[in-house]
Amino acid sequence: MKKLSTALFVLLFCTGAFAQQKYGHINSDEILNAMPEFKQMNKTLESKRMQYASQLQRMYEDYEKKGAELQQYGQSMMQAIAEERKYELDSLQMAIMNFEGSAQEEVQKLQQKLLKPLNDKYLKVVNAVAKENGYTFIFDLSSNIVAYYHEDSGDITDQVKKKMGIN
Repeated sequence: MKKLSTALFVLLFCTGAFAQQKYGHINSDEILNAMPEFKQMNKTLESKRMQYASQLQRMYEDYEKKGAELQQYGQSMMQAIAEERKYELDSLQMAIMNFEGSAQEEVQKLQQKLLKPLNDKYLKVVNAVAKENGYTFIFDLSSNIVAYYHEDSGDITDQVKKKMGIN
């Protein structure tokens, strides 16, 4: 009888503990896309991309023009001049490739810089809503991450490390 009452107590206690946990989910992409700041950020990024694309287009046009000249007049040029023009073309091609890479990197850095305050704002509100409504975990469906977790949610990292013999 004592074993039965102990088992019943443990079952009721565990059920009560699990019943207190409240889970929710969000879609951060939907939230961010609805923010006016996000729309402004996209306009800024698109403007920067267009600037780089315009500059890249001019570089391509210069490359094509010089390539066409070399193709058309290369046979009649002195060998030293033809080699110099070919070297210029190769240098221009490398400059184009480097510019493409650095332009893409710059746009990504700008996007990260502009997106950080939006993410901070969004996560601050998620945390506030989760705390106000007693959620233990909030899962973000768009990125498959946990957007919020309660401080007392049962972190077992130290226990796993100890069992693995890791300090």
